[in-house]
Amino acid sequence: MKKSIITLVIAMVAMSSFAQSKSIEPEYIGQVVILNADSTTTLLQKETAKMKAKSSKWGMLPIPGAGMLDKSKVKLTIKGSEAPVKVKAGPLTLVIKTGNNEKDPKEVFGVWKLEVEKKARTFLVAEAGFLSGVTATTNYNNVPFVAKKYGEGCYIIFFDNIEPGEYAVNTDFANLSTFSVQ
Repeated sequence: MKKSIITLVIAMVAMSSFAQSKSIEPEYIGQVVILNADSTTTLLQKETAKMKAKSSKWGMLPIPGAGMLDKSKVKLTIKGSEAPVKVKAGPLTLVIKTGNNEKDPKEVFGVWKLEVEKKARTFLVAEAGFLSGVTATTNYNNVPFVAKKYGEGCYIIFFDNIEPGEYAVNTDFANLSTFSVQ
């Protein structure tokens, strides 16, 4: 009798921990959730980013050499000045489902701090000018984090102290999971 009660308790604990770990993982590949303090999750909304190029238009002046002053920028742009999901500044934990967690996490996804403009949030991808040269963003992780393998095909991401601002988690360049830290 004592052995069957112990077995029953162990089975209940195992099922409980299995159910909790399943509810924490996002349902689909590419989804990102915030792990709240009460072990619930908040799904980050995916927003579509567009690539936009902008030139200073110095090259259009009919003055010899004016083209050397021209400068162009390429940015990923997301409409709206704030993400729909808002969190408080401080420690933050995210779980991202990638389908396979065998690679270095910094090769699979990136976390960006976005620049806020009037009606959009942007991330500078490249900048070029005749006099200033070309600079291209090759590091798509401009926010420091620690990531560990988690569950089946997921990573858990820890931020020690995330500062106020607009952020995006990229799993592909077209759809970014965004959040706002206040």
